[in-house]
Amino acid sequence: MPLEFSRFLKKVSVEVVVGRWSFQVEAMDRGKFSDEFTEKSAVLYLNEEFGKSNGFREGDIVRLTSGNKSVNLKVLFSDIAPENGAFMPNSIYTSYLTDFSSFKRFRATIEPSNDRITKPEEIMQKVLSMD
Repeated sequence: MPLEFSRFLKKVSVEVVVGRWSFQVEAMDRGKFSDEFTEKSAVLYLNEEFGKSNGFREGDIVRLTSGNKSVNLKVLFSDIAPENGAFMPNSIYTSYLTDFSSFKRFRATIEPSNDRITKPEEIMQKVLSMD
């Protein structure tokens, strides 16, 4: 049984910046929760140097946690991400993790996950069960 290095990583604390991408309008025209929309929204952009220095690889699935809420997202490397933080497109994922007082940026932890990407329907179920 091969050892998975990611199992030994600790949580990394980051500030996540939230922004809007032009693809979101195009993807929403095809369906708000289409596979294309989910694929482009369920991502966490990291600066490549920061990601690699913390043991993350492009394409990894990570659990992003803010407060008591978590989602699983795919890691992508990009120069748009802050040097020691992360960037997320404005979507159901960021809406779930933030509140109105911290909608454009929020503190969170990133850790490796062996699960799949969280689907929008799962977030909706979580929100409905909060009542």
